[in-house]
Amino acid sequence: MEDLGSALAELADANYSGAPFLGAYGVTWLVCALLWHTRTPRVAAFATLFQGTVALPVALGISAALGMFDERPGGPLLAQLGVLVSMSQLLVLPLLIVLVTQRRYTAVPLVFAITAAIHFVPYAWLYQSVLYLVMPVVVAVGLAIVAGIDRDPERDDVLSASGAGRVCALTGVALLATGVAAVVLSG
Repeated sequence: MEDLGSALAELADANYSGAPFLGAYGVTWLVCALLWHTRTPRVAAFATLFQGTVALPVALGISAALGMFDERPGGPLLAQLGVLVSMSQLLVLPLLIVLVTQRRYTAVPLVFAITAAIHFVPYAWLYQSVLYLVMPVVVAVGLAIVAGIDRDPERDDVLSASGAGRVCALTGVALLATGVAAVVLSG
C-alpha cells in the first residue's frame, strides 16, 4: 500500500492536482454565467451544454505544455482509473440533451453542476487531496441555496435565467478557487 500511496502522490504532483482542468473549466463556467445574463436562455443552455468542447482542449493543451503527458506515474492501471473517473460525468449528457429539447433550459446548468460536483469526489482519493471533498460540498450546498431561493413561476422552470447564471458563476468560482488552492498547496 505504501507503493500505491507514493504513486498517488507522484500522480498528483505530475498533474498539478488537476489544476489545468479546474482552471479551464472554471473559466468556461464563468463565461456561461455571463451568457445567462446577456443572451437568451436557449443560447445560454447550449453554451453550458457544450462548454466542455472548449475547456477540454484548452486543459489538454495546458497539460501538454506543462509536460504532464511525458511520464505517467502509477502505470497503466492508474491511467485507466483516471480516464474512467474523468469520463464518468459524460453519462449525464443524454439527460441534458433531453432538457434542452424540452426547452427546460434553466435546468441544464443545475443538473450539469451537481453532476460535476459528484464527479470530483473520487479525485479526493486519486490526488489525495481534501480539496476535492470540500469543493463538491460547497457546490452542492450553493446549488441547493440557489435552487431554494430562485424560481421562475411564470415559466414553471426550475430556475430563472439569472438563477441559472448564478449556478454557473458558483461552479466556475469553485473550480477556479480549487485550482488555485491545488497549485498553492502543491508548490
